[in-house]
Amino acid sequence: MTTATEPSARGTTSPVAASITVPRVAPQRRWRPALVWLAVALIAAGGLIAWRVLLTVGATGEYLAVVRPVAMGEVITEAHLTTVRITVDPALKPIPADQPDQAVGRHAAVGLVPGTLLAADQLTEQAYPGPGQQLVGISLAQNRLPHERLAPGASVLLVITTDDNGTQQQPAAGPPVNIPATVTDVADGSKDGTMLVNVTVADRDGPLVAARAAAGRIAVVLIPGD
Repeated sequence: MTTATEPSARGTTSPVAASITVPRVAPQRRWRPALVWLAVALIAAGGLIAWRVLLTVGATGEYLAVVRPVAMGEVITEAHLTTVRITVDPALKPIPADQPDQAVGRHAAVGLVPGTLLAADQLTEQAYPGPGQQLVGISLAQNRLPHERLAPGASVLLVITTDDNGTQQQPAAGPPVNIPATVTDVADGSKDGTMLVNVTVADRDGPLVAARAAAGRIAVVLIPGD
């Protein structure tokens, strides 16, 4: 017999209270309008840049290009031209392939090499040589030319020498004769170490240049800046 003060054999122990984690409330962030507008501006700028790149990449077209060498003053024919499809810089103004009449029949204002993208400022309506000019071919040794290779369109002085070595044999009575000229084209001469230079000169100077060139009494001086 058990007493009232004795615990019951079947009684259970009192439950142990578990610790309760109190959820932490994250602090609310302050809304900053300046950052929002900055993000919007960056997104807009990125979209504008992407649009410009897409516009540039997609702006390809067909244009006229030179497929055969064209000497300065030569008349452009269809045989000189080909069509290329490329993307060009907006600053360039090449002639579109569907407008060959802008090139055919006109004269080259400068020497053109194969692969040149043809533009209107490279062409002229004026025949070459122009009025009051003559075209003269000169075969020159390397020691009568400047070290820098002459280019079509360069302005030069043709210096008349007193001997075939390009030097004065005796003190000159006056300054050497200098004839202004413009280079039209340059090619390798028929002899080793020589160059053939075609130049335009004034009508009055053409016969003198031809005679002195035949006698080997011309040296070429390149005018600085040309």
